[in-house]
Amino acid sequence: TGGSGRPGTGGSGRPGPGSGSGSEGPGRPGGSGTSGSGSLDPNLAGYRDALRVLDQNWDTFDTAVGAKDGKLSMSNLEALLGSPAASPTLKRAAQFFKDNPEYFNRLEMAAGTGSKDGVASRQDLSAELAAVAKLPGTSSTGGSGRSTGGTRARDIVDNPNMSIEQKVQALLMGITEDTDAELLDVMNEMASAREERAGLGTSDQDKARGAKLDTSMQELELRLQTLMEKRKAMFDLMSNMSSKFNEMAKTAISNLRSA
Repeated sequence: TGGSGRPGTGGSGRPGPGSGSGSEGPGRPGGSGTSGSGSLDPNLAGYRDALRVLDQNWDTFDTAVGAKDGKLSMSNLEALLGSPAASPTLKRAAQFFKDNPEYFNRLEMAAGTGSKDGVASRQDLSAELAAVAKLPGTSSTGGSGRSTGGTRARDIVDNPNMSIEQKVQALLMGITEDTDAELLDVMNEMASAREERAGLGTSDQDKARGAKLDTSMQELELRLQTLMEKRKAMFDLMSNMSSKFNEMAKTAISNLRSA
């Protein structure tokens, strides 16, 4: 719960309120982690994505209400939902917690300190990110609903109708598509920050908000540069792989002709 400052490595979750003494399962907070049929709670993937957005944009959420204090409450989320300058990515994350308050309850107690007061801290977020990362089945969808991670990669690798070349190209293309989607999210956030910055006045509060936006813009520009470099590297890798496969095919054909 409340508190400020950057945390350490974080814990692995908190005990659930069930009848046993084990830790909370990987499903809906407070439950056993599975439904009656044994399937994982489908909202876990959305929870993981919402946590990731919070982690990448903590200052924006933190300052949605008042000054930066290292605390996050539903008031912050509601203020961001009502802000015309907030990007679709940020609003999706805020809407998730508004629609699923039980997950916010889980988040605010993730670090295992303090009382349940409706306030989550950066320490809670880091602890919950570490806990969710260890759970099975939480990397099947990205923030925009696209398939990502191990599920899609496994489907490609296990496909008996694809050649090795096709599998490699498909895997690399999937990574490139995910990078492109993240690039769009970052550019949308940058555009929103610029629009908000341009609309600020000269009051002390606006000046403070402007300084925070400038810092956020610097972070977004760094992320954008990193993503652009990643995309170029993937394009170069795909080109090199295609060239190598073509050379191998020509060599194989030549060997067959001379056999």
